[in-house]
Amino acid sequence: MCGIAGVYTPGRPVSLPAVMPMLQALAHRGPDGQGHFVDKDVALLHARLSIIDLEQGRQPLFSQSRERILVANGEVYNHPELRRSLCSEGVRFSTQSDCEVILPLAERDPEGFATHLKGMFALALFDQTARCLTLVRDRFGIKPLYYMEVPGGIAFASETKALLPLLGRAPEVEDPAVGRFLQVNFASGDQTAFRRIKRVPPGGRLTVDSHGKVALSAWWRLADEVALQSAFTGQLTDAVECFDQLMHRAVTEHLRADVPVGLFLSGGVDSSILAMQLARQPAQAGRPKAWSMGFETQSVQDEAVAAMEIAQTCGIELKLVRANPIALFDHLVYATWAADELMGDFASLPTLLLAAEAASSSHKVVLTGEGGDEVFAGYGRYRMPRLQRWLYSLRAPGSGGFRTRGRFDKALPAALLRQGWGRRMNKSWRAPFKQAWRETPGFDDLQKRQLTDMQTWLADDLLTKADRMLMAQGVEGRVPFLDHELVLFGLSLPASMKIQRRIGKQVPRAWLQAHAGVNSMGRKRGFSVPVVDWVQSLDRKQLLQALTRSVALQPLLDPEALASSLKVPGPLDRRLVEPLAALVQFAIWSRLFIERAGEAPPRQVDPVAWLLE
Repeated sequence: MCGIAGVYTPGRPVSLPAVMPMLQALAHRGPDGQGHFVDKDVALLHARLSIIDLEQGRQPLFSQSRERILVANGEVYNHPELRRSLCSEGVRFSTQSDCEVILPLAERDPEGFATHLKGMFALALFDQTARCLTLVRDRFGIKPLYYMEVPGGIAFASETKALLPLLGRAPEVEDPAVGRFLQVNFASGDQTAFRRIKRVPPGGRLTVDSHGKVALSAWWRLADEVALQSAFTGQLTDAVECFDQLMHRAVTEHLRADVPVGLFLSGGVDSSILAMQLARQPAQAGRPKAWSMGFETQSVQDEAVAAMEIAQTCGIELKLVRANPIALFDHLVYATWAADELMGDFASLPTLLLAAEAASSSHKVVLTGEGGDEVFAGYGRYRMPRLQRWLYSLRAPGSGGFRTRGRFDKALPAALLRQGWGRRMNKSWRAPFKQAWRETPGFDDLQKRQLTDMQTWLADDLLTKADRMLMAQGVEGRVPFLDHELVLFGLSLPASMKIQRRIGKQVPRAWLQAHAGVNSMGRKRGFSVPVVDWVQSLDRKQLLQALTRSVALQPLLDPEALASSLKVPGPLDRRLVEPLAALVQFAIWSRLFIERAGEAPPRQVDPVAWLLE
């Protein structure tokens, strides 16, 4: 797990001093060392977090012929099998790094080498003979990869903040992406909230040839792979057995590391399965460790009891972190900086704190449960009645009635926005979700919803949150539920094996019942966060000042409507809680990245007071 960056401008010289600010911006992703390759018109940069081959696994890595140079972020879980196969064919390796296997694979199959890799990765490969740069991102977008055009070529990086030094001027925001964030908490699609910076999509491949021609293509498409997968036709017991085999193999591969591997345990279905799988692994030195969070409030579900029960059942050492629901948000400014993207998932806060706890226990790797709800249909929105979805589809034709509701749709929060800005937002914010829906022809209705979520919500919210919060603390997050063979199995299940009696994740739940005697578990998603407690606690005069003074909010916010909403006596209307929280987050993000070009803020500060500084 690391951070990568670089520049390729064919025919235009690149100097190390000019690109070093990019590497410095990624220092938190790679506290164990830095490496670089600079030659004429290309620079490849690497910030390292040592996980495998701690002594010799430094990057950049070179092929045997030294014609190809690689920098990579992530893990290739099947590297031992690939290494044995390549060694039997005469390939010699210089290190034990999991990423070194990519080089001989790329020499033999320049177009399709990524199909041999199991894991999470974002990589840059430069061919010195052809003078061609190739960028590749993993199947589900577990690892981030951004790029932007610069004079004569492109620049790329693991985080957008590493590209800001090359802009040459203040960053500009992309209004449609801001609208998506305000409506659904994340800016989905290829375009980020920065006007010039784009994402390499999950399963994407970008090349730049010796003439500077840029080509973006897909080396792997989830919908195509699901279409090729045979529908599962067995009984529930057969599905549970298949799940058992695939899950056990995935966890075994995800535990490959030269450092201890722990677990974030929420007490829900997915993390409980990971805990049970950890307990089934061969004995290691000491008990496995896990971390969970509880809050001193009744406003959200407390996960502590369920987490402790599972930890005790599995023989896992659990560290329970208790957080004050108001003080928790003193980490919001730093979490927004760490998130990098315009992404407002408040689960970032407990994730950030748990990552800090893991790091303080000398754990550089933790397993997390992202992907389980999408792959096995755990969300309530998958169980929406057909009539209700039909009504929503009338509101947003072409959406299938899925992902059509935004938090500024209702009259009360909508009144906070200037009318012209609100109209423009409503015309564009659903575009990525409609596009994802259109790309799922021929699938059943439930599969369409799962695939749409995996290409939007999973990649641009959940995985963004997990990667950034953990890497900000020098910790690598691994997601066994996104082993691609397990994903294809889950998506191949008939709807009746996903949802029964309005309860989802039937196969994982049946597995838990068989292996842990757990008959049912409450419906939950990730870490609950007491947003209501925090927003209701804010000083309204200070909040009004902070929002109306924000340079970013002035074009879109109606100050009179905001003042009127905040003057109402008694508690704030709950319909305003999430919209106000989103406005605060956007004001913070804009100040961090538009006004201050990504400068790191204090790790702990009152967010409204910070906006008023």
